[in-house]
Amino acid sequence: MEGALSSDRYDNRGGGGSRGGNDYYGSSSSYHNNRRGGGRSSGRGGGRGYNNNNRNRHHPYRRDDHGGGGGRYGGGGRRYDGGGGRRGGGGGGGGRPNANRGPRQPANRFSTETKSVDPQYAMMKQLTAMVAKMGDLGGAAEVAASASANIGDNYNNNATMMMMRPVVKAIGMNVSDLVEVLCGPQNAQLFLKFGDDDATVNDNDDDANNEEGMGEMNLNKEANDDHVTVINAAKQAGTLSALLVSCAYGLPLQTPSYAALTLGVDVKAPKETHAGFAGRCVDLTMRCLGRDLDMALECKVIGEKLNGDGITTIDENEKDNVRCVAERTGGCGNGNQIDAYYRAKFLLRYLAYLTKIGIVSAEDGGDQSFLGLLQMLAQAATNAAHASANSNDEKKRALGRASRVLASLILSVLPYSMNANDGEKGLRSDVISDLLDVIDNNVVGQASNYSSDYDPGTGPLSILLKGELDDAPLDGEMDEEDEEDGEDDDNDDGDQPAPCADTLQDLLRTVRKLVSSSSTRFALLGDSPWLALTMDAQSSGLSDMEEKVPIEYSGEQLRLDLVGGVENRCKSVPYLMSTDNADDSVEVFCRSLDGIVFGRLAIFDAITEGDDADDDDEEEEVEAKETNPNLESYTKSYSLGDRFFLADAIRDVLMCHRPMVSDAGADRNNAKEVADQIWAISHLFVGADSSDDSSSRGIEFGIIETLLSLIVQCTPQGSGMPSSSPLNEHVYLSRVLLELTKLKPSLIPQAIVLAVSGMFEDFMPSLTPTARDNLGYWLSFHLTNTDYQWPKSYWEHWAPHCAINQRNSRSDFVSVALWSMATLSPEGPETVARECLPAGTTLVQSVFLKHKQSNADLSSTETDLINRIWDTSEDPDSMRQYIISDELSESYGSTVSIIHNVDNAMSNPKVWWRTRLATRALFHPLSRENSRMVALAQKAWKKKASADGDNGMEDEHYVAEDRNETEDTLADLVDAIARFKPVLLAAVARDADAYDSEATGKVDDDQLLLAGEVSVLSEVGGLVSEWDSTAIFSLLECLMKNQIVSSLAVATWALGDNADESAIVSPQWWKVVSLAVNNSITNALSKVELSSTDLGGGIGMVIDDAGANDDVDSTETALNRLDEALKAAVPIVKYSLERACHLLSTTNSHKKIPIAAADLAEGIKRLSRTVLFQLSSLALSPTLTLSNLQRGLMSMDADGEKLASACLAVECKGDQEKKLLHQVSFALEKLF
Repeated sequence: MEGALSSDRYDNRGGGGSRGGNDYYGSSSSYHNNRRGGGRSSGRGGGRGYNNNNRNRHHPYRRDDHGGGGGRYGGGGRRYDGGGGRRGGGGGGGGRPNANRGPRQPANRFSTETKSVDPQYAMMKQLTAMVAKMGDLGGAAEVAASASANIGDNYNNNATMMMMRPVVKAIGMNVSDLVEVLCGPQNAQLFLKFGDDDATVNDNDDDANNEEGMGEMNLNKEANDDHVTVINAAKQAGTLSALLVSCAYGLPLQTPSYAALTLGVDVKAPKETHAGFAGRCVDLTMRCLGRDLDMALECKVIGEKLNGDGITTIDENEKDNVRCVAERTGGCGNGNQIDAYYRAKFLLRYLAYLTKIGIVSAEDGGDQSFLGLLQMLAQAATNAAHASANSNDEKKRALGRASRVLASLILSVLPYSMNANDGEKGLRSDVISDLLDVIDNNVVGQASNYSSDYDPGTGPLSILLKGELDDAPLDGEMDEEDEEDGEDDDNDDGDQPAPCADTLQDLLRTVRKLVSSSSTRFALLGDSPWLALTMDAQSSGLSDMEEKVPIEYSGEQLRLDLVGGVENRCKSVPYLMSTDNADDSVEVFCRSLDGIVFGRLAIFDAITEGDDADDDDEEEEVEAKETNPNLESYTKSYSLGDRFFLADAIRDVLMCHRPMVSDAGADRNNAKEVADQIWAISHLFVGADSSDDSSSRGIEFGIIETLLSLIVQCTPQGSGMPSSSPLNEHVYLSRVLLELTKLKPSLIPQAIVLAVSGMFEDFMPSLTPTARDNLGYWLSFHLTNTDYQWPKSYWEHWAPHCAINQRNSRSDFVSVALWSMATLSPEGPETVARECLPAGTTLVQSVFLKHKQSNADLSSTETDLINRIWDTSEDPDSMRQYIISDELSESYGSTVSIIHNVDNAMSNPKVWWRTRLATRALFHPLSRENSRMVALAQKAWKKKASADGDNGMEDEHYVAEDRNETEDTLADLVDAIARFKPVLLAAVARDADAYDSEATGKVDDDQLLLAGEVSVLSEVGGLVSEWDSTAIFSLLECLMKNQIVSSLAVATWALGDNADESAIVSPQWWKVVSLAVNNSITNALSKVELSSTDLGGGIGMVIDDAGANDDVDSTETALNRLDEALKAAVPIVKYSLERACHLLSTTNSHKKIPIAAADLAEGIKRLSRTVLFQLSSLALSPTLTLSNLQRGLMSMDADGEKLASACLAVECKGDQEKKLLHQVSFALEKLF
């Protein structure tokens, strides 16, 4: 029946038998009984795994390696002599189809045709499973725990084996057994095949040996003529080599096992037919590294150079279903760059391990040694950094970013290149120190004038403010705060940047410390599973027992050719190595470091001697550590270097194991599997003693610290700017943290509570508004998905901060979290009051009930308008006539009283009484829905308090209106706005005419209409909660789309109506302005497109004119589009900048930062960054670069220097305001 019900969608059956009961190695333990394995019984193609000894082995984790099957190719190994497992079957098995079986065909669940499985394909699936899983930490730890007494019995009590960690021993045994299988006399011809009679293939060839992850290296993808030679590097290297290299750069925690496999196969492969396996792996690695360096540095060939008869390119036939188009390009268009950076990082790590084994030359060989390779990259980074020094040209800045990418790659591999064990052939500490000095003095260090994007205050992406917010203290805390202020003033140097604001600076510091002390608990740097590989010793004839000796590489050490080959495999590094960049056919234009460098936030800092921390705070921290030994273990036993390696490994796992969906709709990985891999990192740390039980104690706090530090720097929700990388995706990180909570319920929740508590007390006044909101959004997501489980005492401790009438950072955090929880529930605040908050808490009053509205104050005229719009659905034309009639004036009894000598009199609400009346009537469902939600929350709050025995609450009665379950307030409003658009426009025009007729002097019509549009927005904003971003953004977008309000009016309203200097500006103002700018750019580009097809008279047609415009300069057309977009966006940006700086200057603070001033300063930086993305993504065509955008901004006096000067020209009295303006100006110069 499996054939009759077959489908192209992979299922849980594997190759045969029932739903998988065997794990990867054939065990049938309860933990693995739900895995997709080879089947519980030996059915058709099914087996019991690799053998039938039912030993506990590690489980699979990738979703694209299903299958089962019997063991056709079983050889001499005791673990790999059968077939099965999740990755694919043996003789009769088969899992999900791979890309090398051709394009995915339409599914047919009712076909009676039974398709046979190609035995070679099934064999390759089995090989893929074995290679991908042999170094899995979680599975190896299970093996080590269950077989610790017997592990290594066949190694004659090898002293090296006895010194190994049990996990490494298990991995070494896996590698050893796999080598025996692969190199057996019968299997070598199948698994170690390499080369091909025809080294060149066409782009359309269907490669049967197509392997996963081998990225496309065709540098001229559009060329399809006879002048292009395509080399299939994967086929030349061989199937196993290609698979091993792809796993090396795709599974970062298993790199030592792949180095060991390279050694084992090279030594044990039949010399007559399959010698040189390590050489083929290294050659393919260098080809991939050259390609990935070019992609990571965003190097492109401007004019293709012919080589012989044509362009020689490299093609490794990347699978089309690995990533979808959106994931390849990434949120900000640099997805390929980020992927290439991580591949290059892990390929260098693989080469470092081969160097320590002795396969690759460490220092001998000049430029082609491993040291020579790193020195070449360091020189390229130095040249790029010098070329970009003190330059405002975007091309030069791109070289500066390229230098930091190279520096990050070098620093990342240096810890893995050191001699961690006796007998290893890694790099000496003195040459590593020399490399560090080069990078420190020229690229990253303080001597290099490196400025981090995450520097507090000045960094465009900063997580922390440069100072603390002037939060309103609780009762009894005033004196303490003042005392702390005095201490801060005495110790404040004001001008020094944070010593370690981002991961690149942290990496440099960590490597320096490692070189000087050579001490770390991170075991991956020294793990050497290749030492467990043995071979038969030469028999002396004195004993009948077989003696085993460790495998050693005896061949000639290999050289690393990065820039050679017929394909000229790397073009970016030679270009940067040339000080004058003479090759004008190559361009390096690295646009961003997003997804490569991240901000650093240490949540659990240990108390060091000499700290001047407050005694009470110190006592609280000590008490917390005493009650939680794991926290004490983390703060005391994990050094700064250990924490960095832990965080770096977590980031690697998050990147490499992220869930993906292909263009064909196939999904790979999920958040649960990512959580499993993150927790497997706990097996990479060793304890201070030999006890394995304490080796990773407290690691959960490091995991939480890393994830929360990434969450607070995520792309803000509602900004209109997509995430730059998976590590900046709020939902992805939140889901992983949720799965970790489920995976380790006894450890992770406690760490989360202590982390949030510590951030609330110590970090909240120092966090930027965006970071604070991100933390609140995450907490709401987490609690919503964990049944609102949170300690009651924390809500009670947070409540007084929200009861203060003055805004403060802690109140904002709690309000964001509670309002976000309300938006995630269909019942809104009622669910939060009933399920989340403790009985009788004042948080319901402070957060939800202060927004309550009453319909009792509605006038009869307004009630009549509401009835005519929403109940009787009166015709818009009759409504328009009524709204401008004298009848309405008489019934409403309004008189216009204008004071002509007062500035901004046209913004007086009385001028726009018709407009405001019509707006309130049209948007009445918002008011009604808010009142209903508040009433339900009030009712749930009182009911819960009564059930808890609290009868002292006010006896107020709120009656919630009945609501139709099918009613969608937002959708109804969107329809009503389009229908009653003439009514609003008529009201605005009528009020404007009335003002114009009575005003003295000349009236600016544009300003008058702008004031009318702002009055519409003011009424809408008063009806929507400032925390309900979804509603306000949707309504604003609808109003602009229907041309009821302009983009400039939206920006004006967001920044306080331009009427009152003391106007309260929403913390979300910059998101509103960015929405306005996006709308303005879109409209401008639409007009350009329309003009290109306009035949006159407003008639636009799509004409098939293929070839007719070949003479038209595409660059000129692209420049025209960019010019129109700039004309639409720049005026709004300049107004917003000037207005925000002016509002910032009106505050006056000398000690701490006013919270409103922080909203304005950080908003300017976020707005500038978002606008640059909008212009580059919407207006820049492929023929233009950021340099064109920079020149366009300069032509409109909107470049970084001019905008910074405008900020500095604003006069202000407060010391903090002056500092903020200087910080903003510095950030603007850096951004533009």
